[in-house]
Amino acid sequence: MNHSFVDHIFFALLLVLPLIEWKWSWPRHLVNLAAHPETARLSFYRRIIIGEWISTLILLSFWTARHRPWSRLSLAGDGPLPLALGLGGVLLLIGLLWLQRRALLSRPDRRARVLKALSSGEPLVPHTPSERKLFWIVSVTAGACEEIFFRGFLTWYLSAWIGPVGAVIAASALFGIGHIYLGVVQVPKTAFVGFIFAVVAALSGSLFPAMLLHAAIDWNSGELGFRLLGMKDRDCLLDG
Repeated sequence: MNHSFVDHIFFALLLVLPLIEWKWSWPRHLVNLAAHPETARLSFYRRIIIGEWISTLILLSFWTARHRPWSRLSLAGDGPLPLALGLGGVLLLIGLLWLQRRALLSRPDRRARVLKALSSGEPLVPHTPSERKLFWIVSVTAGACEEIFFRGFLTWYLSAWIGPVGAVIAASALFGIGHIYLGVVQVPKTAFVGFIFAVVAALSGSLFPAMLLHAAIDWNSGELGFRLLGMKDRDCLLDG
């Protein structure tokens, strides 16, 4: 498995970009949000969408130019049966997420705890209908692009050095570190979720079920936050 200079650059960027996000992009977003709450989230969402898709298209273009098999990125699949089983399992998990969200929204005693748990990511959660719609695209973008980079490219890249199991663990850890801007406490939680995505990809032989699950989890978090914030605002108006 030969790595090119460009592969090393992609790897270095996956190490450096989370630090830039943590120390520069996220603080800048918080400043913009305080100054321009009506447009800051929309601008931040657009930067995520454009940045991640451009980066992914560059990677895929380079992969094509090198005539590398898509199976190395887990984009070819191991056959229809593992893929069907993977998609079926993911759809079941998505159904459970939907039921969980309904249960949380119907329990006032739990809503406050969930809002507190979402507090670190509140600047990222959609607050208006226009933000909500654009966040759906953010969720799909994260599901597709981040899976290609972390469960696809990064796992392939690291496998040459530390083997497939070590690569999955290291890629999951780096995925967690990639969300350090939400707080250090979120790193192990997100790393564990990244490991679940890796297991889904491995069992199904394809990234596509993991992409679907990733997008669904992000979408569910955005929907839950949006609805809880709306309920909180209505409660405040009634109390007032």
